[in-house]
Amino acid sequence: MTPGFHPEVATIFEKTIEYGRHLILPLMLLVILGMGGFVRYARSSMLEVLNMDYIRTARAKGLPEAVVVRKHALRNALIPIVTLLALSLPGILGSAPITETIFSINGLGKLYIDALGANDQMTLMANLVLTISLVIVGNLLADILYSVVDPRVRLG
Repeated sequence: MTPGFHPEVATIFEKTIEYGRHLILPLMLLVILGMGGFVRYARSSMLEVLNMDYIRTARAKGLPEAVVVRKHALRNALIPIVTLLALSLPGILGSAPITETIFSINGLGKLYIDALGANDQMTLMANLVLTISLVIVGNLLADILYSVVDPRVRLG
């Protein structure tokens, strides 16, 4: 903790700020680890879409390049990215034990590691249920985002 910080007399706002300061590095680790793959995947998806016939047709019609890229190319390039994001939601929980071990954070990852060591099957099953729930929520979010990104898909 920061010198001079006393959690017993601090307000909720002060505690939130103090604990948030200590979460910057773990969050950066989780974000930077996953960011390289997403950026590379997004780039290849965008390059693939930019070579499609309908993009050439939109350019031939005289549409401005910004409109071609934003309205036509980006929406279609986002479809595989949405899938990748939805499937990475449980991966965040899977990388939590490593991050929590490195930064000595007591969280679900440390609980999972401790339960493995103690052969605590109920805690391990609860972690499995949580992971499965995240897969379901991720798939639900992906389905909802498909209707936003792809005009051919409608919720119904």
